[in-house]
Amino acid sequence: MRAAVFYGPNDLRVEEREIPVPRKSEIVIRIEVSGLCPSDVRIYRYGSSLVKPPVIMGHEFVGRVHEVGFDVQGIEEKARVNVAPDAYCGRCRMCRSGHENACENDLGFGYNLDGAHADYVVVPQRFVERGGVFPLADHADMEEVSMTEPLACSLNTIDSLGVKPGKTVTVIGDGPMGLLHVGLAQLYGADKIILIGLVDWKMELGRTLGATRVVNGKGDTVKEVFDATGGVGSDIVVVTAVLPQTIADALRMVSRHGYVSIFGGTPKGVKAEIEPNLIHYNEAFLTGNYGYTYEQYVKAAKIVTSKKIPLKKLITHRFKLQEIHGAIDAWDDKEKSMKIMLTR
Repeated sequence: MRAAVFYGPNDLRVEEREIPVPRKSEIVIRIEVSGLCPSDVRIYRYGSSLVKPPVIMGHEFVGRVHEVGFDVQGIEEKARVNVAPDAYCGRCRMCRSGHENACENDLGFGYNLDGAHADYVVVPQRFVERGGVFPLADHADMEEVSMTEPLACSLNTIDSLGVKPGKTVTVIGDGPMGLLHVGLAQLYGADKIILIGLVDWKMELGRTLGATRVVNGKGDTVKEVFDATGGVGSDIVVVTAVLPQTIADALRMVSRHGYVSIFGGTPKGVKAEIEPNLIHYNEAFLTGNYGYTYEQYVKAAKIVTSKKIPLKKLITHRFKLQEIHGAIDAWDDKEKSMKIMLTR
């Protein structure tokens, strides 16, 4: 089989490997589609303390069950499945306190397990036992289903910050994660959804997903947000394009007692300056959102199958697995790219 193996920063090799054989309580999936995640590109460029190379990259995927190991119940060969890409331990202090997305002993595809930018992937016992393998209907759109994980991560933000009718939500960043937040904010009934971006067609796409106002990020975004909210500011600001300036702007445009969430990682060493008075006098909350809980993953899967968010509109490119370097180059062209899929 072919596999995109990460050896270190800027060292990603498409190699031939043996098709894996499942051990007891494992399954092997033949991949049909895997999504190129921004974190894949960041790891490729800069590495990550969470990644243990050499490792096959990729964690957003769907496929068919190729082989079932001994003692696996309820999962049939040839069934179409989606797999939650993290298996939390259920025993650490984070899991036991209801914050399993911050699990201290997480197993994750493309991080400390061989992932899905390959023709086949092994799903270990913990995933199977914890119910992380989701059967799919034959009519399910595999590309849309492969976006369940990024949608679940976005749902974590929406749930955690209390998006609901009456709230104003501002999303900084017009990439796929930004637009997923827009779609979810609309689904959750936010009164006003402001999208700040840089690319006209992406911002217009944001309108179709629910943005009530779009703002060009090259202008005075803080003034635009205050104008749109009658001088109150935004109840919730989600920073999906994480830069020192966007973090500073988010703290200036958030309302009193509002929330700013940093959604998305940065290369190691990136630092941002903040004005403490903006937090102190406004009683504003600066937080972060990362990953998803199993409950959120299940909820995201239902949203995907309901087609309440037109996920297909986000896909701009499709590449074969062996063209993954071309896919990364396409991702770099922000004027043209949105969600990129690796097909088999």
